[in-house]
Amino acid sequence: MSADLTSAEKDGQLTLFTYQETEALKLFLASENGFVDAQTLEQTVWGERVVTQNSLRKLISALRLKLDDKNSIKNVRNKGYQLSFEAIQESVKKSPKNFYSTTIVITFIVLVLSMVANHYAVSSNNSTQLLPKVSQQTVFESHDYIVDYAKFNDALYVTTRDSKKSTLYKTVNRQNTVLLSANYPGAYRGIEIHSSGRTVMHVVEDSKCKIKIFDKPFEHQIDEIPCNRQNAYPSFDWIDKNKFYITFNVRPSDSIKPYTYDIEEKFLQKVTTTNFDSENGKHFIDAFIKGHGDGMFSMREDNLDEVSLIYFEGDNRRTLIRFRNKPYSIAVSENNLFYVGNNNELLRTTLTDDIYSQELTTSYVLAPQTVKISDPLMLDNELYFALGNSARESISSHSGNFNYSLENTIIDFNYTSKILSILATTNSGYVVEQLKDGTVFNSTYFDTTLSLRQIAFHQGEVYLAGTSGVYKLVNDKLISISDIKTIKLVSNGQCFIAEAEKGIYQFEAESNTFKMFTAQGERAFASKQGCLFVDNLSGYIINEKREKVAKPILVQYLFEHKGKLTHWHSVGEQTHIIDVESGEVIAKLPNRALYKRVISYEDDILYLGPKDVRTSIVKLKLDE
Repeated sequence: MSADLTSAEKDGQLTLFTYQETEALKLFLASENGFVDAQTLEQTVWGERVVTQNSLRKLISALRLKLDDKNSIKNVRNKGYQLSFEAIQESVKKSPKNFYSTTIVITFIVLVLSMVANHYAVSSNNSTQLLPKVSQQTVFESHDYIVDYAKFNDALYVTTRDSKKSTLYKTVNRQNTVLLSANYPGAYRGIEIHSSGRTVMHVVEDSKCKIKIFDKPFEHQIDEIPCNRQNAYPSFDWIDKNKFYITFNVRPSDSIKPYTYDIEEKFLQKVTTTNFDSENGKHFIDAFIKGHGDGMFSMREDNLDEVSLIYFEGDNRRTLIRFRNKPYSIAVSENNLFYVGNNNELLRTTLTDDIYSQELTTSYVLAPQTVKISDPLMLDNELYFALGNSARESISSHSGNFNYSLENTIIDFNYTSKILSILATTNSGYVVEQLKDGTVFNSTYFDTTLSLRQIAFHQGEVYLAGTSGVYKLVNDKLISISDIKTIKLVSNGQCFIAEAEKGIYQFEAESNTFKMFTAQGERAFASKQGCLFVDNLSGYIINEKREKVAKPILVQYLFEHKGKLTHWHSVGEQTHIIDVESGEVIAKLPNRALYKRVISYEDDILYLGPKDVRTSIVKLKLDE
């Protein structure tokens, strides 16, 4: 394991730990016997943020997976968790500054991994391989439940529902626009969009079941098919611009199976080239279909509400998996089939030209998750899926007019030169996103083993820093600027300083690096008056020219808002913004600010707070 516990290497394979995972490991390894109670874990890992027990279970599950041993962290019932490890003590001079750093420096960790072959079998005939590396990008979030989604060009179209309403969204760069809204929870249901823009959507309107067809996504309706309520949720799959598959039953007493509909001829027709009849004469529902080559995949639900994934081709059929819980969809590419397994994992099966006879080899895309995975879909040759009940943070505003979330965890953000710059983590690296006038103009994803916790935007360049040093982000690559371990990067667009463990460093453009400025500075922040910090000896706020600016009355975090130097600190469930010199409360944020993140944003104040996200849609980049 790395000294800072941000990564580990085993058999030549590098594993990265998230910020929360690293904090949890520090607690486990600092304890006398590896045991940490649940409350301590939650308070240390998430701070003042309110989280559920599911969040902690998800964290422990992720650590077990990365440690490659489900028994490495044991659940001590109703108390907490215990990590099994061995430590070899070395004689190293202790530093009184940081208990956890001391523990890590003096301890060489050897985790006792049992290497239990705990593979989740899809069927007795399938073999399971190691997880490939993946990179996730969240493209949609909602407090409502996601019903279905599709993509056309750069826009994502999503239908959602709650207990009272149904909504159709158009989403570009995670900015959601409501296209349709109805005061009925099941008004907008399944959607499917052809590459030409032709769109089919299942709706319930005026208590009637309808299939609406549009020339472009939800513009210019060109046709409509009446359906009966017994059709449940019809599944669609485009054959070409003028024809699509649809699961249907003309009579309520019939089974629901694939038909074709021809838009030009306005003709609904049974599929006769494939035998979809039941093998036992019982009624069934083909709940989700996807054509592939000369055959078709179907998620078939039988009369006992049991669902099987079946491949049909002519008179041949093959059952690939039987599900314990009802899944919602599958994703099919030219050579791969993706689906959610019985242990809430995302699986991939490589397809050959002869699916009926081929040997099935299954590999993990995502191992079993504590957060529900559903609705995998292949859109524009990219894999998407829906994720339920995920705990997230978002950037919120004092006014309530601004809310923004990004990936797994937002680490840092600032507003410099009219640009809002944001740093967040993905499951395998980081994402940097920048907005101007509320619109995203830069979104950069990259994988790295570096520990980065701060972002700065200085004279048109993005800088990132943390315990790994300071780096400049250029053309999706990180260029090393300095090896100082930073606590804060500060720029007002003109000046540029870094607060480190041992003082304040100033950026020198000539040498393109940071030089020591003073060893006695802390609480750095940006201001129109310069890059400011508190001098430890005098207690004054000074600038990079060593000029005294003000004397703070509280030992709290600092920032400038509307020309005033202010403190901020939490009072109860709120965060108060206080004038440095007068002590006057100038603003009260509705929630506690998380992770010491509060900035001025024009006339508004932005802070990091919890976000209530019930469901989200994730795009998955696979490393082939």
